Amino acid sequence: MKVTDKLTITNEDCFDMLRRTESNSIDLVLTDPPYGMDYQSNNRKDKHKKIEGDSSLEWLPDWINEIKRVSKDDSHLYIWCSWHKVDIFKQEIEKHFKIKNLMVWAKKGGGMGDLKGGYGGCHELCFFINNGKNLNGRRDTDVIDKAYRTGNLYHPTQKPVNLMAYLIEKSSVEGDIVMDCFSGSGSTALACHETNRYFIGSELDKEFYDISVRRIKNDINQQRLF
Repeated sequence: MKVTDKLTITNEDCFDMLRRTESNSIDLVLTDPPYGMDYQSNNRKDKHKKIEGDSSLEWLPDWINEIKRVSKDDSHLYIWCSWHKVDIFKQEIEKHFKIKNLMVWAKKGGGMGDLKGGYGGCHELCFFINNGKNLNGRRDTDVIDKAYRTGNLYHPTQKPVNLMAYLIEKSSVEGDIVMDCFSGSGSTALACHETNRYFIGSELDKEFYDISVRRIKNDINQQRLF
């Protein structure tokens, strides 16, 4: 569905979207894929359902191969992951790309899980791949410790729009094409709308897809009011 002239989100498997995507055409890949750990958040009264495709990482090698094909020679890529499977992600990514940084998003507050026998988890990891283009602005560190929060209102692993906008502005310019193969509740698409980038994304789950389209339309309507 073309939500705006610059934002396109489809309700389908990401491989279907990737097969239609021209080779060497994407300026920036910014995506938060399933982590292969059958995750379900317990940090809510009303639990989110489990994420489709999160039971294994069998899809990962073919996906990395397709991402390599569609990315421009000087593209940047951000691929989120969890520490639980970071070794598998790293091994597959390095078959096609040279990893520049393993970035850390230092979230505020600890997670749930084992409240007495373990440390509260308060970070997420993100692989950064730079295929030959400078970052924009000043030289920031690979630890992001700004107070970005979402509350996971729409998705169990929802990323803050302002966090995604920060990464988009570091690694692209207005008019560039940004891809998110696992667009979830639409945070990357919203960030592209706010930073004037083109967006191509797919989401397999119909419920999350509908939420993302609704969020974008609501955001556009709010902007029109003001």
